[in-house]
Amino acid sequence: MKRNRRLLALGLIVTAAVALATVLDALGSATGVRQFEDFTLDLRQQTTPESFQSGVGDRESDVVLVLFDSVTVMDPVTGWPWISPFPRAHLAEVIEALSMAGARTIGVDVFLDRVFPNLNEIDNGDELLRDAIERAGNVILVTPVEQAEEGSVVSPPHPYFGEVAADVGSAELPSAFETFRDGTLAVRSGASLEPSFALAMYAHSRGMDVDSLLAESLERGRIALPGMPSAVGDIPADWSEGGRSAVGSIIPFRIRYVGPPSSVDADGPPGTFQASASGTVPDIAMFLPDLFRDKIVLVGTGFHNEDRFRTPFYSYSHLPSGDAEAGGPPEPYGWMYGVEVHANALQNMLDGEYVRPLGPGGRLLLLLLVATVVGGVVFWQGTAWGGVAAVLTLVATGLYAWWEWAGVVYVPGAELVSLGARFTWVPVASPFLSGILAYVGSVAYVAIVEGREKRFIKGAFSKHVSPALAEQLAENPALLELGGVKRPITLLFSDLRGFTTLAENLDPEDLITLLNDYLDDMTEIVVSEEGYLDKYIGDAIMAFWNAPRDTPDHANRGMRAAVIMQRHMNDLNRRWAETNPHHEPLEVRIGVHTGEVVVGNVGSERHLEYSAIGDSVNLAARLEPANKTYGTLNMVSQLTLQAGDASAFRVRELDYIAVKGKEEPVLVYELLELAGVALAPAKEAALAEYERGMAAYKHHGWAEAKRHFEAAHASCPDDGPSVLYVHRCDANIASPPPPDWDFVVHRKEK
Repeated sequence: MKRNRRLLALGLIVTAAVALATVLDALGSATGVRQFEDFTLDLRQQTTPESFQSGVGDRESDVVLVLFDSVTVMDPVTGWPWISPFPRAHLAEVIEALSMAGARTIGVDVFLDRVFPNLNEIDNGDELLRDAIERAGNVILVTPVEQAEEGSVVSPPHPYFGEVAADVGSAELPSAFETFRDGTLAVRSGASLEPSFALAMYAHSRGMDVDSLLAESLERGRIALPGMPSAVGDIPADWSEGGRSAVGSIIPFRIRYVGPPSSVDADGPPGTFQASASGTVPDIAMFLPDLFRDKIVLVGTGFHNEDRFRTPFYSYSHLPSGDAEAGGPPEPYGWMYGVEVHANALQNMLDGEYVRPLGPGGRLLLLLLVATVVGGVVFWQGTAWGGVAAVLTLVATGLYAWWEWAGVVYVPGAELVSLGARFTWVPVASPFLSGILAYVGSVAYVAIVEGREKRFIKGAFSKHVSPALAEQLAENPALLELGGVKRPITLLFSDLRGFTTLAENLDPEDLITLLNDYLDDMTEIVVSEEGYLDKYIGDAIMAFWNAPRDTPDHANRGMRAAVIMQRHMNDLNRRWAETNPHHEPLEVRIGVHTGEVVVGNVGSERHLEYSAIGDSVNLAARLEPANKTYGTLNMVSQLTLQAGDASAFRVRELDYIAVKGKEEPVLVYELLELAGVALAPAKEAALAEYERGMAAYKHHGWAEAKRHFEAAHASCPDDGPSVLYVHRCDANIASPPPPDWDFVVHRKEK
C-alpha cells in the first residue's frame, strides 16, 4: 500500500516537474532558462576539441578573410582619402587582385546601393569597381531587408553594380539581445525567398543555382542542405502566398562557431580563418597567390564599431603574445566583425556540420530520466542522498551534453569512445530545472506527507537505538512494517546478580537511582555499538544486532559490548562503593548467541513492538543463567564466534551443553576480554593450566586433568570452571562414563 502510494506520488511529482520545466523553457528569455541554455552552448563551442583545434590556427578551411583594417585606412601615405563610402577604387583593386590569384568566389560585405558621380570624377572608383566585378565574374554582393507595406522585401544593390555581379545575398542576421548566435539561410521578399550572403557564396562555390534551390525549397516547405538537421530550415506555410501572419522575415539556424575571432595583426592571437589586411592583398596575391587560389574570399570591415558583435567566443581568453614568456594574464578575444559571422555560417554549410538540436522525444526522455532519478532517490534513500543524486545527475547530464557536442567521450588529453555525429545540442537548462523541481517536490512531499510518520518512528526508537539508526529508520520505514522477516542476528541477554538481595535491603529511592545508573550505562554501550535495545525486564536487558538495519559485523559488536559491559560494571561498583561504604559488589551475567530469528513488529498498528522471536532467542536467554553453573560472567556460543572474528577476542572453551527445550548440543565459551588485553597474572596462570586440563579431559585422562584443574584453582581460587571440572573429574574417576560419551551436559534449569 505504502509503496504504491509512493510510486503514485513520485509519478505526479515527476510529471509536474517536467511539465513546468518545459513551460519555463518555452517562455524563452522571460524566465532566464533560455539565457542559461545559450550560455552552456557557448561553453560547449569554446571547450571541445574542435574549438581548441581551430583556436590555434590548425584548421584547414576554404574560407579566407580580407579585412579593411585601421592601418590600411589611416596610413598617411597609402591610406584612404575618405572612409565613407568605402573608396570604390580600393575595393576594385582588392577584387582585381583576388581574381588574378584564382579565388573561386569573392563575397563583398559592402552595400553598394548608390553611385557617387562626384567621387567618381576624382578616382574613377565606380567605374573601376564595376569593371573589376564584371571581369572577376564570381563576386557576390550583399543586400539588406526592408519593411514595406506589402511586407519584407530585399533592397538590391544599385543596378550599376548588381547587374554585373554573380549573385546577391542578404546580409541580414537575426536580431540578438547581446550575443549573435544565429545565422541566416534565406530571407522572405514578398512571396519569394532570397538567399543569405553565406548561402549565395556556398551555392556559387559549389556550382549550384541558388534561385532554383530556393524555389524548390519554397514548394517543399523546407530548405535542405547536405548535413542539415531535419529540425532546421522550415519555411512558414504562408510565405509562398506572400502572407504576413508569420513572425519575422528570416529563416534562421544556430551557427556553429568554429573558433575565436580572426585578426590581421601578425602579433595578435591566432584566429579561426586566414585573414589579410586589404591594403596588403595586391602584394600578397602577386607573390603568394596560393593563399587565395580556389578559396572563398570574404571582403569586409575589420575596424567599424557599428559592424562588430559579441559571439560565443567574446570572452574566450588567450595569452598576450608579448607576455607569453613572462606568463602574462589571459586576455579575452573580444568582438567579431560581421563579415566573420557570415564566414562561420558559410563554413557550417561547407562542412555539412550544423548545430543539431535534440528532437522533442529525446528532450522529453532526458527530462523524465533526470526528474525520475532525483525524485526516486529522495523517496527511497532520503533527502541527503537525494541531494547527492541531484548533483551527480546534473553533472552527468552536463558531461553527456558536452560529449554529444564533441561526438566523442573525451577527457583532458584523450578521446575515449566515438559517439558518431558531432554537434548534437543536448539541452542542459531544462533538465537541470526538471531535476531541481523534482528534488524540491519530492522533499516537500516527504517532509509534509511522510513527516508525521517519521517523527513518530524517531520518537519511538530514539531510546532503543543510536540517533543515526533512528534517523535511518525514519527515512526507511519499510524496515519496520508490521510483520517480520527471517535473518541472522546476534542476541545479548544480561542479568544483574545480587540485585534481588540488594532490593530487599536498600531504600526504594536509592534502589531506583542505582538501577537507572546501571541501565543508563549498559544501554549506552549497546547503542554505541549500533545495537538495538529490545527491552528491559526488571534489571535484565535484551538487545540484538543486525536488525532492523544491516550490521555485517554484528557478532563482533555483540561480543565487544559484553566485554565493555563487564568493564563498566567494575567502574559502577567502585563508584557506588564511594558513596555507600556498605555496598556489596554486583555482577552482571551475560549470554551472547548468534542465529536466525524472525524480527519485525509484533502486535498491532496501534502498539509498536519491534522484537525478535525464535529458537535462537530462547537459546541466548538460556546462556545467561548458564553462567551460574560454571562461575563465569560472559558466555558466548560457538556460532557467534564463527559468525564473527574469533581472533579479536580472548575466549576459553567451557562445555557442550543442551539447554532446556533444545536437544541439539551447543559448544559454549567463556568470553574473557578483547585480544591483546592481559588479565591478572593469577588468572593468566589459571588459564594455562585449564587449557592443559581440558586437553587431558577430552582424552578421558581424568586423573591428569584433575591435577591441572586443581593447579588452575590454586593459581586463581575464584576460577569457577576449574572448580567445576575438578568435581567432574572426581565423578568420572568414581564412575567412568562409557567410551562413546559425547561430553554433552544437559541443563534442566532455565
